[in-house]
This record gives sequence, C-alpha cells and structure tokens, in this order.
Amino acid sequence: MSMRAALKKRAWLKIRRIQAAPTKIFLPVLAAVVLLALTLFWLVLPRVEDHLMERKREMIRTLTEVAWNTARHFADQVDDGGLTLSEAQQQAISQLRDLRYGPDGKDYFWINDMHPHMIMHPYRPDLEGQDVTGFTDPTGKHLFTTFVDTARRQGAGFVDYQWQWQDNANKIVTKISYVKAFVPWGWIIGTGVYVEDVRDQIGAIVHRMALIFAAILMIVALLAGYVVWQGAGVESRRRLMENSLRQSEAKYRLLAETAREIIVMFDNEGHISYANHSWQAISGYGGAELVGQPIGAILPTERQEAFFGKLATIAEGDGHDYFLETELCNSRGEHLPVEATLAQMPGSGYLMMARDVTEKKKAQRQAKLQQEQLFQAAKMASLGTLVSGVAHEINNPITSVLLNIQVFEKFWQGSRPILDDHCVDGGHLCIGGMEYAWLRERLPQLLVHAREGVTRVKQIVGDLKDFAGQRASDARDAIDLNAVAQKAIALVEHMIKKTTDSFQVGLAPGLPTIAGNRQRLEQVVMNLLVNACQALSGKPAGISVTTGFCPEEGSVWLEVRDTGAGMSPAVLERITDPFFTTKRDSGGIGLGLSISDTIVRDHGGRLTFVSHDGQGTTVTMTFRSTDVRSARPCSGKSSALAPGVISGKAE
Repeated sequence: MSMRAALKKRAWLKIRRIQAAPTKIFLPVLAAVVLLALTLFWLVLPRVEDHLMERKREMIRTLTEVAWNTARHFADQVDDGGLTLSEAQQQAISQLRDLRYGPDGKDYFWINDMHPHMIMHPYRPDLEGQDVTGFTDPTGKHLFTTFVDTARRQGAGFVDYQWQWQDNANKIVTKISYVKAFVPWGWIIGTGVYVEDVRDQIGAIVHRMALIFAAILMIVALLAGYVVWQGAGVESRRRLMENSLRQSEAKYRLLAETAREIIVMFDNEGHISYANHSWQAISGYGGAELVGQPIGAILPTERQEAFFGKLATIAEGDGHDYFLETELCNSRGEHLPVEATLAQMPGSGYLMMARDVTEKKKAQRQAKLQQEQLFQAAKMASLGTLVSGVAHEINNPITSVLLNIQVFEKFWQGSRPILDDHCVDGGHLCIGGMEYAWLRERLPQLLVHAREGVTRVKQIVGDLKDFAGQRASDARDAIDLNAVAQKAIALVEHMIKKTTDSFQVGLAPGLPTIAGNRQRLEQVVMNLLVNACQALSGKPAGISVTTGFCPEEGSVWLEVRDTGAGMSPAVLERITDPFFTTKRDSGGIGLGLSISDTIVRDHGGRLTFVSHDGQGTTVTMTFRSTDVRSARPCSGKSSALAPGVISGKAE
C-alpha cells in the first residue's frame, strides 16, 4: 500500500472514530461552552455594566457634594463678615470653573440659577448670563428646566440628556448629571459623566473577558477534544464489543435453538429464564409460557428432591458429577425420561442440558423383554426335555399298572362265582379282615376308580408330552381353537377345581380352523386361565371359556371371562406392557400377558380386554379363519370394542 493511501486510510479511520463518538460525549462539552458564554454575556457583563454605572453615579454625586461644600464654604465667610456676597460668589464661581477631574482632566462643573440663567459653564461661556429656559438637547429635552424641576422637588437628583463631548461641540453623546440646589444663593450646581466612557470601559472589559473566554474556550476545547477522542475510542471499542457480543449471542442462540438436546436456563431462585425450541417442541409449552415459572413446574414431585440435591452439590463445589437421570413433565402431564447435565453459569443461575431417552428406555425394555423371552424359551425347552423324560419314565409303570388292573378285573370276574357259591354253602366269609359281602359290593367300584385314575394319569402324561413337544415357533398347522381350549383346560384343571366351584365351558361346534402353532396358543389360553383363577376372591366366583365364529368378519374367537376383582382404567391401559404387573409381591414379573399379546399378534390376531373395578374381566382372542367353507354360522361376539376395552392388534 502506498504512503498516500495509508495516510488516507488513517485519516478516514480518525473521522470514523470521531463519528463513532456518541452524542452523550459532545453534548456536555457543548452545553458547558454555551453555559459559559451565556453566563459571561447575559449575566456577568450586564451586572458589570450596572455596577460601573452605579459607581459613576456615586462618583458624580460625591463630586457634586464637594462642589456644593465649596459654595457652602464661601457662604459661611459671608455670614462671618469676611466677604461680601458678591465677592464670595465670584470666588466660588472662579474656583469651580477651574475645578477639573477625569482621566484627561476635562470633566467639569457648571452653575445655573433657579430661573434658569446660566451662571457658569467652562465649555459654553456663550451661555453665561443667558436665559436657558428654552434650551433643548438634540432630542428636544429642556435640560436646564429639568435641572430646576429636579432641584425644587428633591433638592438633588440625576438627569440624563444629550450633550456635547467635553470641549468638542461637534460630538453629541448621552450624559448623566447629578444636580443639587444651593438654596442660600439660589444656585444649582451640577456635574456629569458620559455614558460613552462607561461603554468604553465596558468594551475594554469585554475585550479582556473575550480574550480570557477565548483562552478558556481553547483549553476547554482541547480538553473536550481529548475527552471526545478518548470517548470515541472507548465508544468505538464498546461498539465493537457489543457487535462481538451480539454475534456471539446470535451464534450461541442459534446453536441452542437448533440443538436436538433440551436446553433450559434458570436463576438461583429456580425461575426459568430460557427454554430452547427443542424443549418447546417436545413439551408443548410456548417459550414465553415458561419464562418466570419455577423449574419445579416441569419436574415430577417425586423427582424434585434428587434434582435440587444435585443443584446444591454443584453449588457447593463438592463434586464433579453433573450427570442426573430424571424425568420432565410436558404440558399434558406426561413424564419424559431424560439424561440431564447440570452446570452453574458464571455470575448466577444454572444451565440444564437434557436428552430425551424415551426411545432409549423403550429399546432397553424391549431388549430386556427379548432377553427374558429367550430365557423363557430356553427354560421351556429344558422343561420340555425334562417333561418328555419324566413322562416316558412315568408312562411305563402306569401302563404296567393299567395292565395289572385289567388282570385283576379278570381275576375278580372269574373268582366271584366261586366265592358266591362258597358263601352259599358255608355261610360267613372274611377275606383280609374284610367281609366278603362288603367286598363284593365295593371292589368293582374300586377297580373302576383305579382304572379311571390310571387312565387320567396316562392322559395327563400324554398332554404334557404334547405341550413340551419341540416344534419351531413359526410352524403353521391347521388348528381347531376348541381343541386348544380343551388341552389348556386339561393342563390347569387341578388349579381351576381348587379356585372355583363355577367353571363353565361353551365350545361352538364346527369352528373353522386357523393357521398357527398349537403349543404357543395353548400357552396363551393357559396363561389367561391362570390369571382368571388368580383374580377370583373365592370359590363362589366363576370362570367361563367360550368359543365362537363371526361370519361377517370371517373370524373365530376364544373368550375367557371371570367374575373376579377386575381392573382400573389405569391398570387396563398398561396390562400388556412388559414387566408391568400388579402381583409383584407374589412373584409376578409382568411378562405373561405381554408374551401372550405378542404370540396372538404373531398369529395375525388381536387380544382385547374388557374390565371394570369389582366387575370382573373378559379377555378375547380373535383370529382370521383360514377355512370358512365348512363353518356353520353360530352365535358369536361382535368385534366392536366397548368402552374400557384395549386391544392388541396384529401389526
């Protein structure tokens, strides 16, 4: 860059710097200068002029008194007989004629009488002895007549008029005179001061004051220039800092508003001062709606103690752990799990940055559910192996017992005629300490009961083997829902008999088949029956299992109804949530209905619940039929859901 361009740029920067000086710097300086000028020219100088004029007036009054005393001196000599009246007057006139004062010795006294006639005037001898009654100044004022009037009224006084400048008859100026009557001789003695003298003196004073003012003004201007220059520099730096702060604020506000994390700021008293767009979008609150509200307004009650405890720890500087898992409340009162980081801001207040972890928590719960399901599947596989082995071990002796019972029945049927004949011939017969007559009546019944019991055990073993059969979860067979219900009832029959005296089964004949995994559907029905048994408060309460077909939808359903305690709307809404249970104290883990709902949805069906507190619960499994050709219309449930019903639908 050339020297000329550099100088030009430097001058431009100086101009910009001066232009950057704010008005608040210029105004005090300008106001001080104006105030000083007004004080000098509107207040000080008029007072100086008045003071000078007053001093001049006092001076001519004093001088007139001196001249009057001179006449008094000669009048006293007349009274003493030392001089005649004529001699005394001539000596007084002569002395006053020669009496001069002033800077140039040209200021004088004059004498006229009460007529008025001019007795003595040093610069106007032409008027001496003349009648000056009609004499006027250039303005037309009868000045000597005015002198006489003033002396007669007041004895003495000031009179202003136009008169020649000292001994220069061609120069007429304004004059102020003081006149006083000398009554013994009928004289009026007077002298005056020229206003022009006062003005010259004031001009000299103004000139000196102007020089002083100019010097002061220059000093003030230099100081003001320095102050303005420094102020302009300070102002320039301040504006640069303000611009930088505004840019920083805009940058950080942009970062805060575009951040996906929740950002909330609040003061030491806990009142919210800022909430970013992310929190407004998540919570449903408006930005202005939250400002001024306590931070506790967006915290659940049970979370506030831990939150404020963490703030206290941060404020005391006792730890470096600023992380807190908590919950926030949105405008609908819902609780949102968040991972928050808290920090104390410089100055005052706190900053909270939080991340909504609702989806993360759901994923964790889903992972845990899958883990539990895998564990349950492994447990069921192990249980299936165990049941298959136990069933095999039980099945052999049970078969042997059943065969032995058949042998014993044949033995009894063959030996009974012989024993009957023996009793007829011999009379009384006792076998094993028991009367034959009693044995003959009871033994057939005992054999029948034994055979039925062994058959029942064999059937249960067969059902267990079927239930524990290792089949792929995605196996799809044609399944009769009635058969599923019968098998599930058989497996939990003992529990049903212990729980209720009122158990009803209504299976609709000719149901269309559905495609699915029989063992998994049996697991669902068994779970529903177990839950129904646990919901009953006593044996008088009842359970019913019914099936049906809805030709309008081409669907089949299985319903399990109980007259137990029922569920509240809050419980009903979460009934299929993983790990939600009302029986945690009795060992429940909250997976049964969640797994059941998953199994039903995997089969393309839905699981619906209807329940009210104290009025029992109805659970319905509904599936789309794969074969409706052989179906017979039968009374069935409507698929419409009543109030208080939730549904697990196929996805």
